Amino acid sequence: MPLTEETTTEELQCDYLVVGAGTTGMSFVDTILTENPKATVVIVDKNSQPGGHWTKAYSFVQLHQHSCSYGVNSLPLGKHLDRKGNEVYDVNDRATGAEILEYYRTVCNTFEASGRVRCFFDAAYEFDKTHSKHTIVVASNATITKHPITVKCGKLVTVTSGGSISVPSDRAPLIPVHESVSFVPINDMPSSVKSGKYSKYVVFGNGKTGVDAITNLLFDHRIDQSQITWIISRDVWYFLRDTMDADLFKYMGLFTKIASAKSIKEGFLTYEADGVMVRLDPKRPYPEVWKGPTIDSKDLDAMRSIQNVVRMGRATSIEANKIVLDCGSIEFSSHDTLLVDCMVDSEVTLGQHFDEDHKIFEPERINLGPLISLLSASLSAAVVAFLECAIKGDDDEAKNDCCYFLRGKYQRTPNPLVGSIYMDAKTNDALMKVKGGLKFLMNSRTNAFAPQHQKGGMLGVLWAMFGPNQMYKFPTALIKKVESKGYEDIDHCFGIETLGPKHEKGARQPRRVSRPSMSGMR
Repeated sequence: MPLTEETTTEELQCDYLVVGAGTTGMSFVDTILTENPKATVVIVDKNSQPGGHWTKAYSFVQLHQHSCSYGVNSLPLGKHLDRKGNEVYDVNDRATGAEILEYYRTVCNTFEASGRVRCFFDAAYEFDKTHSKHTIVVASNATITKHPITVKCGKLVTVTSGGSISVPSDRAPLIPVHESVSFVPINDMPSSVKSGKYSKYVVFGNGKTGVDAITNLLFDHRIDQSQITWIISRDVWYFLRDTMDADLFKYMGLFTKIASAKSIKEGFLTYEADGVMVRLDPKRPYPEVWKGPTIDSKDLDAMRSIQNVVRMGRATSIEANKIVLDCGSIEFSSHDTLLVDCMVDSEVTLGQHFDEDHKIFEPERINLGPLISLLSASLSAAVVAFLECAIKGDDDEAKNDCCYFLRGKYQRTPNPLVGSIYMDAKTNDALMKVKGGLKFLMNSRTNAFAPQHQKGGMLGVLWAMFGPNQMYKFPTALIKKVESKGYEDIDHCFGIETLGPKHEKGARQPRRVSRPSMSGMR
């Protein structure tokens, strides 16, 4: 249907009403516009610009991994290009937060220039159940009044993380904090350090944000390690960027060893031996936590230089001169100490927590959010949009049958990483059976394994798949391993068993897989 605005009735009409202009929503819209030349879209977002969580990120943030497959299919983000202008896989080519925001502004402007998309920012989406009416409420900067717009849409598209994840700058402290204490989100850390008020620093958290806080203090502000206290509730595994650097397929060849491991623990210890994964202190017990951050050797050496590391569990409160933790407390001087909030408010891995009956495709609705491509929100959303266009009609069941993702509540243990690789393999296998599915994957810039990103192009991909490494065998081997309960330390199939006999039976049939199952490490 055409995108029209009736000013007399304040009503818009569109095919898709998309709530959320972050990475997921923008990638979905981009692919919809490409795959369906007639589709029209209305985008509504509560933020003042596109970019989702990047709009609230700290000033020194950047991607932890490569830019070449992040964002939308139609616009490059990476700076490392080959002679043909294609983005080349390069783990050191990582966009900054500011560059990502500018990128999404450009994407949004391109959308609107097509005449098929209308974008509303500083706006809220509301739904009137009684009258089944979709409404956008826009706040006018000039009058500070609300301007409601009714939207008639073919489908509502929403985005959910599947959890209650929020960034520190966008929420109140997770624990009680005494009013005399300087407890700030990481966004305020640089200005606080430059103020000169503080000579000591306490960082809470050791995930991606916590690591960024530590390295920023050490490298950018030249703070001596003796001035830093690092509160680590639990030790975690990190991806090591150095190993990824030389050759993506060589790196993934190391990754495939998980299919032959007797247990997830054995697999992670093999990853550690091969330099795929690292931990802060190899002498300590095996970390039971994996959150997905990526570091390089320089970061690791800096992190290991911190001598005052506190491992007493999570902080439960902060008093005037004392930090109370699960297993004790530590004293500090509130007048010259800056406390930096890098804590997380969810124990759900990757921010994912989807019920067993969650469906991406429903009548008149698409529920974006589950990661059906490994660690890649960009490719996951693009694949969903492709399926929406490739499988004609309202056959939601057929579309859902191509979307595999973790179901149920999974803690941040190493196990869900293997589950995510497994779901990625299942999704890709199903996608291969959809007309145009293989071509879409091979031509998608949001797919890190696409030939356009590899130095050897298609020949390099074919060599990795069918050469000495025989990587084409890995997805089938992993699927068999998981579904036969072949790991000693897990007794389930990460929720796929809840989908019914059709999926159980179909999952055990011989598989034709034409490329590695890892779609895009983010």
